[in-house]
Amino acid sequence: MCGIAGAYGPNALRIALLITLAQLNRGTQGAGLAWVEANRIKILKEPTHPIAFARKYYHRLNPRIAYAISHNRQPSRGGVSYNNTHPFLSCDRDFALIHNGSCVFGKEVISDIKRRHKVRGETDSEVIMHMLEDFYDEYDDMRLAMEELLETDFSGAILVITKDGEIYGTRKGWAPLHYARLGNRVYLASEAEAIRSVVEDRLEVMRLRSKQIIRINKGAVKVYGEGEEEPVTKVYTGSYYYVPRRYSSPYYPWYYDYEP
Repeated sequence: MCGIAGAYGPNALRIALLITLAQLNRGTQGAGLAWVEANRIKILKEPTHPIAFARKYYHRLNPRIAYAISHNRQPSRGGVSYNNTHPFLSCDRDFALIHNGSCVFGKEVISDIKRRHKVRGETDSEVIMHMLEDFYDEYDDMRLAMEELLETDFSGAILVITKDGEIYGTRKGWAPLHYARLGNRVYLASEAEAIRSVVEDRLEVMRLRSKQIIRINKGAVKVYGEGEEEPVTKVYTGSYYYVPRRYSSPYYPWYYDYEP
């Protein structure tokens, strides 16, 4: 189990990281960010506790970044190391991916991926990223590439950020993925309450259905797939590590002066 988060809007990097810190129950064995800057994907990640990661980098994050995704890791495959920490960057640097879940791929699939791509770590998540890269190379369309991925043995939830400045997400199976809008700002997370606790307590949060695909482009949200968008009916009730937005603490000095 891992936590995934994303944000579009002002100060997206810091907000995505704060959403990650609001769902630490989902993993504390690594933290990472990916964002778009000058039409390039940039990644910052470490195999460390997300609170330590935030203490180190929070005030260094560029507040002008508008697109960002964030991850906190609880390993199911692969040890705690830099190469196994999310996000993963595609070989052509067109997109970065984060994943929550666990997949079992056949030896032939893994061998084929390793033959055609440079696989640095031991995770199934990195294999998923390269599979999606192959489909994206074929279709030159991330939504169509995700539709193909959903027809494989993939399971879990993923968020993808592209160098063109878009965020895509999908899920299959048990892993949750939620999203919400506040004006032209958009937020995504594994836990619905993580979004509410960072952004707005009464914010309406939607739950993506299995095999639906969400696309965020400059605040415009489109959901593709069977079924309609529906409100969340059951949400997570809180995280032990979360520091409420209305408080400040000497133990969280990087948390001061946050304005969503």
